[in-house]
Parts: sequence; C-alpha cells; structure tokens
Amino acid sequence: MPAWRTAAVSTVVAVSVALPAVGDPAAGRRKAGPCATCHGIDGIAVNPEAPNIAGESPIYLERQLKAFRAGTRRHEQMSIVAASLSDQDIVDLVGWYASIRVSAEMPEP
Repeated sequence: MPAWRTAAVSTVVAVSVALPAVGDPAAGRRKAGPCATCHGIDGIAVNPEAPNIAGESPIYLERQLKAFRAGTRRHEQMSIVAASLSDQDIVDLVGWYASIRVSAEMPEP
C-alpha cells in the first residue's frame, strides 16, 4: 500500500475514534424530560444555576455526561441523573441538545 494511502486511512481511523457517536435527536428529545427541569426542553436553562446546553458541542456534552455517570465529575443532581443513563441514552440526549440551533445578536455600540 502506498504511504499516502496508509496515512489517509490512519487519519480517518483517528478522527472516527475522536468523534462522539451520533445519536437520535428525536429519541433524545423524548428522553430529555428529567433534563428539562433545569436545562429546559430547548436547552435554555430555566434554573439560574444550570448552564444552557442548547447547541453545545456534542463532544463536550458526551464527555460531561459520562464523567457525571462515572463519578469523576460530581454535582448533586447531575450525578444522580447521569448514573441511570445508558451509553445509548447519552448519545441520544447529546444528539438532541447539540442539534438545537442557537443564534446570538451583537448589541449596537
């Protein structure tokens, strides 16, 4: 195999390992009921102490949910909620919240 082809295949494999699994946004929306209590069904937090997660990076969302589930990141409510999530639940929830489009409008000077 030519060196360039080996490098291309290695790059594709490395990138595919680094990307999160793509979940089903519709399934994630159905599973987001407990999340909506603090983060809102649209990912815009209704609890002033909770972060907005709409449109957040899927890599970030997946890592944080898995960290809460594993206990390497702790939060009173999130640790409890994440403990019951399967890998499929996580990718579906990530698919839902990452698919929400958020826009920003700069104020006039």
